[in-house]
Amino acid sequence: MRTYMIIPTYWTGPDGEWKEGDAVYDHATPVNEEGTLLRTLKSLHILDDKNFTLIILGATTNKKYVTPMETKLKKIIKEANVPVDTILFTDKNLKELKKVLFKDIKLPDVLELRGYSNIRNLCIFVPYILDAEVAILIDDDEVFEDPAFVTKAKEFIGKRFYGNTIDGVAGYYLNEDNEYYDKVNIVPWMTYWDRFGEKREAFDKIIGSEPRLKKTPFAFGGAMVIHRNLMRIVPFDPKTTRGEDTDYVINARIFGFNFYLDNQLAIKHLPPPKKHEIWKRFREDIYRFLYNKSKFDTQTPKTNLREIKPEDFDPYPGQFMKPDLGDKIFKTNIILALNYLADNKIEACKETIKNIYLARYDAIPHYNTFDTYLKFQENWRKLLEHTQTIENVFEDIILKGQLVKFDKYQIEKTKKLKKSGIKKDLKLEEIELLKPFSKRELRRILSISEITHRKKNEYIFKTGEIDNCIYILLDGMLQIVKDKTSSGDNIVVAELAPGDHFNETSIFFDQPHSVSVLAATDVSIMAINKDEVLKIIEENSELSAKLLWIVSKKLSERLIRITKKYSDMKKQDSDVSDIL
Repeated sequence: MRTYMIIPTYWTGPDGEWKEGDAVYDHATPVNEEGTLLRTLKSLHILDDKNFTLIILGATTNKKYVTPMETKLKKIIKEANVPVDTILFTDKNLKELKKVLFKDIKLPDVLELRGYSNIRNLCIFVPYILDAEVAILIDDDEVFEDPAFVTKAKEFIGKRFYGNTIDGVAGYYLNEDNEYYDKVNIVPWMTYWDRFGEKREAFDKIIGSEPRLKKTPFAFGGAMVIHRNLMRIVPFDPKTTRGEDTDYVINARIFGFNFYLDNQLAIKHLPPPKKHEIWKRFREDIYRFLYNKSKFDTQTPKTNLREIKPEDFDPYPGQFMKPDLGDKIFKTNIILALNYLADNKIEACKETIKNIYLARYDAIPHYNTFDTYLKFQENWRKLLEHTQTIENVFEDIILKGQLVKFDKYQIEKTKKLKKSGIKKDLKLEEIELLKPFSKRELRRILSISEITHRKKNEYIFKTGEIDNCIYILLDGMLQIVKDKTSSGDNIVVAELAPGDHFNETSIFFDQPHSVSVLAATDVSIMAINKDEVLKIIEENSELSAKLLWIVSKKLSERLIRITKKYSDMKKQDSDVSDIL
């Protein structure tokens, strides 16, 4: 399964320098500080499954910080000694991509490395270009503590569950106390804005109870697993300024895709302390929820699209998508303003009262947000369709940012040989049969195969047995034999040399063997189960085409040999008749 892990990381000017017009992020790291990314990258070493490529998406509050950010990120990546292939992608790479993308065709520009939703879109666009089957979205303020995290992330994605496809999997955050609740003190101003209470109820219902997989109304942007089919159709909504992760679950539902939460897929979330005043954070929530609500309010029936209702997303975020949202905002701001006034925080009190005005006259979108998102989705789909024609050029541009590269094929091969107990280095790529495959394809074949060692005179399988594996002889000699005759001798029908493969018909038929296969010497063989071959045929058209071509070529050669042998026998019989 071609897997990419994407970590967006946010940076600002030295000592937190920020000017009007710069992008706003919750905790952008000054380029002269270390931040949290190093801690995240070091924690990658704990993972059991490192069979993925890491993409670090570097975003800045202002483009003038891109170069110093790149210098800082390269230093961090080197210091972390990252154990997987690693690609750095910044505005410089995006600029180069756009030059190619818009060179000969007029397309809407839906790619931007600014704002949470746009950055999340690049988190799925870049791996999509690199032919990813799965994208795992992680944040730069998290730490891996579960060695099986990636294994669990890939366990269900793309499969079926009670008749539905699993298109997205949501994990969840653990705080410093290993709890999944938000660390927040409930105070009086939250009386009518019980967001954390609703989240607690939702978390208990979805995370804290069985079964392991449940359809979810919410997701966490730093613990999302997205299948390629979902990447292609559903983008993040760029108009969403906050809460783009849960909004993505809503958008996926509109297009008929299914998001499940896995209550065993957890990651430690250790964000820096929030710096903004409560009134400012609440203002962001006002804009966020009123925008989300408008998507429900402005939707119209569309062919092949699902109708969404707030109740479908209860208790969270559904409770904030209903008609009483305006009333909740008004009452909450009044209580919060009185709190500020009691503490003699006059300016904060004024800003809180201003929230009431903004909620009524500015935060509610004055356009059809549902149709606007559908138009963006259409442009997204067109863009991705166009990239298929030039994906090799795109891939080359992206791979210019590759800072760490491992020979994954060699790693996979060494792992397989070690598991099998074979000490000899078998150069699979030099076997005639396997030469047509690239190293990436060989690695895929290795991932579904088993390499074993058999002693001389051991059977691979015997007459009458049913065996559903395709075998490739890597080292030694095998004999295809008939059952022992009355004299006690085996009849050797044929001999197989390294590179030969056999039992290919097991892909198509389950039937007892009419011959046995015996090790004439000590041998090393590769076995690929029929079910795994069928998966490749379903998932990877290019690789399956090569496999089927090789199998059909071999079967054709055997048919020619048998036909010729039969013809020679007939001719010999005719010669004998003439003599007689």
